[in-house]
Amino acid sequence: MNCHAYVGLDLGSSRIKAVALDDEGCCIASSSRPNFMHTGPGGIAEQYPENWFDITGEVLRELVTKLTQQSIKPVAIANTGQMNGPVFLDSKGKPNGPVQMWCDNRCISQCRLLEKRIDPETLLKTTGHTIATGYTAPKLLWIDEHNPDQIKDATHMVFPKDFISNVLTGQVVTDYSDASNSLLLNIRSGEWDKEILQAMDLQLPELPQLAESSSVIGFVNKEGSEWSGLAQGIPVAAGAGDSIAAALGAGLRDPSMVQIVVGSAGNVNCVFNEVMIDDQGRVHTGYFVDQNHWICSAVQQSAGASLQWWSSLIGVDPKILVEEVDICVPPTNFFAPYLCGERTPHLDPEVRGAFFNLNQNTSRGDLTRAILEGVAFSFRDAFEIFQIMGVFPNQAAISGGGGENLVWQRIIAAVLGVPLIVGPGDTTAMGAAMLAACAAGRFQSWVEAIDTWSPSKLEIEADPELVKWYQNSYQQFKNLYPNLKMLTC
Repeated sequence: MNCHAYVGLDLGSSRIKAVALDDEGCCIASSSRPNFMHTGPGGIAEQYPENWFDITGEVLRELVTKLTQQSIKPVAIANTGQMNGPVFLDSKGKPNGPVQMWCDNRCISQCRLLEKRIDPETLLKTTGHTIATGYTAPKLLWIDEHNPDQIKDATHMVFPKDFISNVLTGQVVTDYSDASNSLLLNIRSGEWDKEILQAMDLQLPELPQLAESSSVIGFVNKEGSEWSGLAQGIPVAAGAGDSIAAALGAGLRDPSMVQIVVGSAGNVNCVFNEVMIDDQGRVHTGYFVDQNHWICSAVQQSAGASLQWWSSLIGVDPKILVEEVDICVPPTNFFAPYLCGERTPHLDPEVRGAFFNLNQNTSRGDLTRAILEGVAFSFRDAFEIFQIMGVFPNQAAISGGGGENLVWQRIIAAVLGVPLIVGPGDTTAMGAAMLAACAAGRFQSWVEAIDTWSPSKLEIEADPELVKWYQNSYQQFKNLYPNLKMLTC
């Protein structure tokens, strides 16, 4: 019997999940719990590390119990999770306040301030990013203005997944992928950028040490073992940001394939062995899982979150809503999925969503379909940016909770006009487990992990009739944003 397990933990926006893979890459145990976000007026979107601590502890202990019942031992762990949220730790490693999440957009004015302090073109060339509310740097300026004691009383700042690693090991480390999404890292030198930090003009706590994603940053200590149930002394890898781990789990290694992630937010990801930067900053560029590869990511602020909003609004489960969708007739309604602004391609935190072209015969199923199509059209927006950059993928891997739905898969395949490769249901946690396997010595590199653990895949072809319909509908969809921008209040 295989007696080893490699654990990947995903600290997601809406759910915290852990999986254990065996030496063949098969999932042999999993555990998860809901993770709730506090939202409010003005763009508030916060979570509390104390809740992460409680929920993650429960998830890991349950996972270990399931493995113990099979006489299997976890031999390594790597963490992944939502990116960009600054977590402040005091001298004892305890969090000292709420964390502004990636979708918190209170810092619009701080973005404008940064644009005055740092030349946007220089920032783009240095960090691979334009200034947006989702990133860490403007959030830090907002916190300094509205809650300065949170920064003043902290000794370290980390990112969400690193908080879990710190609980396990006591080490204060992040990986290059998470760091390169902060607007504070130089993606050419691989160092925290001194000029940017100087322009921030903040007395920041100490920033974490940097490591490649599969590097061992420490070992589960006594306190971490008691909290998690994991054996004391097993290695902990640096891990990666969630979109990076998801891309690894989907098998991305070169530009022949992109990845579509339909999570709360959406991503279109592509991996390169050289720095590729869109000159308008509509997609962002950061490190992949090492310092020799980079990932370009387009971000859609409200992908699965759009369907979840609709579900919550009318009180009907998302699965039931999608079952009502009929894609055997031409589409007539439209939805702009800009519930909390949009990143790619508009870089506009203030635009808002809308339904369009409703009439007295419009049904609930029609509106649900419009939401699915609106998100797919937003992915097409990102696809076209990649083509402008000279990237012409011939297939797209799809993952994330929304990406498991066949109706949505068929819509996305037709809108993009390429086959969709459907892999395992949770590529994010799987990607983290692959990093854990590298840290444990199961693999010598992440490329070997992809080659060895390549999962069986289902291919969804683009339906020619749907492709024809959506070619026309997409052109109409593109007219929504300019008009909505004029109406934004």
